[in-house]
Amino acid sequence: MLCAALLRNAKEGHPGRYFGTDLNPSAGRLLKGDYAAVGKILYGDSIESLDALDAKIDLFINDSDHSADYEYREYRTVWDKLTPAAIILGDNAHASNKLELFSRQMKRRFLFFKELPVKHWYPGAGIGISFPSRD
Repeated sequence: MLCAALLRNAKEGHPGRYFGTDLNPSAGRLLKGDYAAVGKILYGDSIESLDALDAKIDLFINDSDHSADYEYREYRTVWDKLTPAAIILGDNAHASNKLELFSRQMKRRFLFFKELPVKHWYPGAGIGISFPSRD
């Protein structure tokens, strides 16, 4: 879906790239054809892959190792690669305060979105959103 959005953005004069990370070398089978023109999977440890990435980041989505320490290390790793208007999304904010902590330390704003499923066995997760402060 992100690559489809990037293709559409490029048609409107706003090109971009998608970089995903995965430990599994067989992951990314849907990243073919036109999608492969704007997207790439970086295989291996996420922190090592992000550290080696030579690109600016407008949107970082954390959805890898869900340990709080690893999550925080990923945020620290991408910090110098973020553009001034970059947004960070963390899918583990219901179980970890690391994105909120990182946001405060970096003088960014933080919002929390709680999923509230109706009549479902899973109680819902939460998404953290970190974005630049207006100050």
